[in-house]
Amino acid sequence: MYKLLFVLIAALGIFSCKDDDQPTSPSTTVNLNFKALYNGSPLVLFTALDYPDGKQIRMQNFNFFASNITLLGEGTTVDHKLTEVEFFDFKDNLDLAAAQKSLTRTYEKVPLGTYKGIKIDFGVPANLNNADAGKLSSSNPLRQAFASHFWSDWGSFIFMKSEGIYDLNGDGVFNQSDRGFEHHPGMDVVLTSVTKLKPFTLDKGAAFDLNLVADVFKIYVENGVALDLADPNNKDTQELSDIPLAIELMSRWEQALEF
Repeated sequence: MYKLLFVLIAALGIFSCKDDDQPTSPSTTVNLNFKALYNGSPLVLFTALDYPDGKQIRMQNFNFFASNITLLGEGTTVDHKLTEVEFFDFKDNLDLAAAQKSLTRTYEKVPLGTYKGIKIDFGVPANLNNADAGKLSSSNPLRQAFASHFWSDWGSFIFMKSEGIYDLNGDGVFNQSDRGFEHHPGMDVVLTSVTKLKPFTLDKGAAFDLNLVADVFKIYVENGVALDLADPNNKDTQELSDIPLAIELMSRWEQALEF
């Protein structure tokens, strides 16, 4: 009886060791680095920036949610989703030195292989775009930004905040006589999906830097035509009637995202 029990215990030990020794899929670390630009140069808040109509603007706030960030597999490499949602806020871009730095999110255990590009949704996924996000863990980006970005009247997060002042009279001075703009697109209908194709390979060893750029200039200027900030109808996206403008601005992430 004791011999039989010993044999069973030994066998369990062997099987346990075999499970522990199962090889894991080779992987590496990916650093996702996001920079904000204005017309190709680092975005420095509260500084005068040239607008295509010959006047100037001063950006005062720029942030956004990026969700379902996915590496697109090539060949035998399958797609890999890095994260469900992240929040990128460039509030510290107060001088050139700060604006030249990236906001970085790090993801571990990303499968090695060749990828053909990336896919990112700008905004909050519909299944998370509700007040219940305020009950998520304190480390969740939605919970962290809930107080400032959940719009209870619309039952939606604000997907992007792009705010500033337009020098309406063109005198080069920013004051109360000029026009402030606050573009706060939200609601599921304005969620925008962007795919960028550019092959890269994750190899074993060093971490991989995935460098992305958000050029806010390209959210306001398309095919050389700038959003008319002198038009009071374009100064914000606060009403349901502003949804077409919100959709238009969010759709321009296709050109604003550089990879």
